[in-house]
This record gives sequence, C-alpha cells and structure tokens, in this order.
Amino acid sequence: MQDISDVIIIGAGPAAWSAATFLVRAGISTLVVGLDEQSALADATEVKNYPGFPDGISGRTLLDNFIEQGIKQGVTFVHEEVVHAEKQERGTFLVRTATRKEFFAKNLILAHGANYIKANLPGEKEYAGKGVHYCALCDGPIYKGKSIVVLGSGNLAAEEAVELAEYAKEVKIVSHSPKANFSTEYVAILKEKNIEAITRRVKKISGDNTKANSITLDDGSAISFDALFVSLGVASSQMFAQKLGLELAGDFIKANENMRTSVNGVWAVGMARGGLNQIVKSVGDGGIAAVDAIKKIKGLPSYIDQT
Repeated sequence: MQDISDVIIIGAGPAAWSAATFLVRAGISTLVVGLDEQSALADATEVKNYPGFPDGISGRTLLDNFIEQGIKQGVTFVHEEVVHAEKQERGTFLVRTATRKEFFAKNLILAHGANYIKANLPGEKEYAGKGVHYCALCDGPIYKGKSIVVLGSGNLAAEEAVELAEYAKEVKIVSHSPKANFSTEYVAILKEKNIEAITRRVKKISGDNTKANSITLDDGSAISFDALFVSLGVASSQMFAQKLGLELAGDFIKANENMRTSVNGVWAVGMARGGLNQIVKSVGDGGIAAVDAIKKIKGLPSYIDQT
C-alpha cells in the first residue's frame, strides 16, 4: 500500500509554503515537493515591499523563514524536482520526481511558478502542433512505432523521453546545450532503454508544407524525425495543464477566485496561474487555496485560522 497524503503541493516558493502552513495547522497531511532554489524569491537580493520587515530582508532569508515555519508546523518537505503529475483512475494523484520517486495524494496544489520554455528556434512556431509538440503524454501516442526527438538537457526531457520510448520505434534526446544534466537515476534508465543523448545545439527546425521532419545542429548535421518534443527547463503550467487535463487561460492555468482549476481536487496558485508577479500575491493565493481545500476535505461551510 502506498502512503497517500491529503494534499501534495508542487513547488517550494512562497505560494507553496503559505498553502502548506495553513493546511497542516488544520490537521491536513501535507507534502511539499519541489526545489526552493528555483523560486525567484531565492535570488532576490533585498525585499522591501513585503509587510513586516521595515528594514528589508534578503529573498533567500525570507524563503528560508517560510520553509522553517512550515516544517515546524508539521509540513513534510521533499527537496526534489517534479517531472510528472497525473490523475489516476482511482481518483488520486501521482507525482514523480527526477530520482524516480513516486508520491500519491487525494488533492493537488500547483505552486510551481512560471511557464514552460520555448526553444524560439526558426520553424518552431510555424510547426507547433504539426510535428512539434510540448507534452509526451498528450501527443506521444500519435507517433507509435515512429522516430522521435526530445529537445532538452534536464530531467524533464529525460522523463518525456522515457515515456515516449514505451511505444516509439526510436527516441533521441538532443540537449540544445553544451552538456546534458540528468540525475543518476535517469542516466541509468536512458542507457537501459537505449535512448541516445546528443549534446549539440539546434539551429533550426525544418519540414515540408504539412509538418516538421528534421532539425539542423550547430555542426551542420541534421537529424530526421517523425515528431519533435520540446522539453526545456522544468515542469511548467503548460505541461501540468496538459497532463492533468486542466483548462488554460492563455499560457497559465485557469483558476477561479478560490484557486480551483477545472479539475476537481486541483488548485493553482502564484505564477502557475499568472497575474501579478509579487510575493504578497503568491502568499495570498496559497492561503486562499489552502482554506478552500480545508473546507472541501473536512466538509466545512467556512474555515478561519486566526492564530
């Protein structure tokens, strides 16, 4: 039997920790999974617009305070990159990390930050949806028995490649950078599945009148494919939306005034849903989502944490 948390929060920035702290104080088992160093707050030299610190505070220190407070209240923190999330047939949510660990929850709060990264390559825009894709789980099955290239150098690219290898004839990863940066676990599984990783930059995407069919590398060579999946950076709003079946609002996840998404049991907060990119907004989003989740889980008409 797998342990099933009441709530998993993906992300480790201010929105995530605000939500987590409210949840555990209400007796909700809460697991935060993410890398706090990926939060924009971690890189802020000095924060002077967040209430309560008249002399300012470094972003790293403020984030450390959020984390310490949450953990002291009872939050469980897994410091790992999330590469996959899905809703299972039984109604629970599966979250997988870069070290291939899997966690399960009855509810999910997405607090992962900003959007997916496009390669901005010549040919990418015109061939989007025509041989160029961004979600292996969504569009990969179209290419069963075909040759696929995954563009990316991190664990997200490795995860997408492993998924695609289940039904593709051949899968290659092109790093689009001088080197690839896969976890030890992904290095092993890529080798096991004979997925080649090529560390070259891509210059352009080419194709015919109907779809993309090749990329040109910086050494002048070309690689042909039936499909190209762009998996740069880390898991994003677009990826989570596609894998979880969430409705989007532009490039972000659509959420109502209670941070609920179009899928029952999933909330989106902070920059995962777009809007004002400020700490106070992210913290507020996290609190609103947590209170709504508490009411749903406990079957309460209202809930206030006044301490």
